[in-house]
Amino acid sequence: MAGMADYGISAGQFVAVVWDQSSPLEALKDLVDKLQKLTGDEGQVSVENINQLLKSAHKESSFDIILSGVIPGSTTLHSTEILAEMARILRPGGCLFLREPVETAVVNNSKVRTTSKLCSALTLSGLVEVKELQQESLSPKEIQSVQEHLGYQSDNLLSVHITGKKPNFEVGSSSQLKLSLAKKASPPVKPAVDPAAAKLWTLSANDMEDESVDLIDSDELLDPEDFKKPDPASLRAPSCGEGKKRKACKNCLPSSMKLQLLYF
Repeated sequence: MAGMADYGISAGQFVAVVWDQSSPLEALKDLVDKLQKLTGDEGQVSVENINQLLKSAHKESSFDIILSGVIPGSTTLHSTEILAEMARILRPGGCLFLREPVETAVVNNSKVRTTSKLCSALTLSGLVEVKELQQESLSPKEIQSVQEHLGYQSDNLLSVHITGKKPNFEVGSSSQLKLSLAKKASPPVKPAVDPAAAKLWTLSANDMEDESVDLIDSDELLDPEDFKKPDPASLRAPSCGEGKKRKACKNCLPSSMKLQLLYF
């Protein structure tokens, strides 16, 4: 089974040990004594019965490490509510270490989960970096404990050690984001203009007086016919009946009146 070195416990840490009715009391006492020596006077070791954990009303972020079901001989099962409570009372960056009997075969509606389902339950509780540390066979006493305390019997049981870590922030906490704004791109550099080409396509006021520059006379663009005045008679509109009483024809009516006549 996992030892003290695997838990990474050091002086000054706050540790919670969770047990249930399957946990041998002598083994529990021995574990607590070892933890108290590791945490020292500045640390603290709390012992909680798993059935009373939800009623203990611990504050958020109370413990650096939680050990549950790790006592030799324990066959503790961790419900979804218990895992969520453990995640709540862990400090950001704190770790949960648990040990639980698991099924190696897929059994529908089984009280005992498979390793993958147990890891998924830890992840859903809000823990990260969930991983399996070790698998081992159940001792004859543990097999008997599963039958007595859990009312479950199977030939495909193993004991698995799993760990999970609480993220380095609390739910609902905020932090200022450091945004790195990219520098604005400098405007594109215009390509250098060849002075010879610029002089070729540039016309200055001085060039207008240069005798070497040929300018086109605008009058030369007109034909002789363009200078003739039009005959006034050709500009008159066709007569609507000269010498008679004038009557408006359809060509003389405004467009609005034409529309009205169409509706009558």
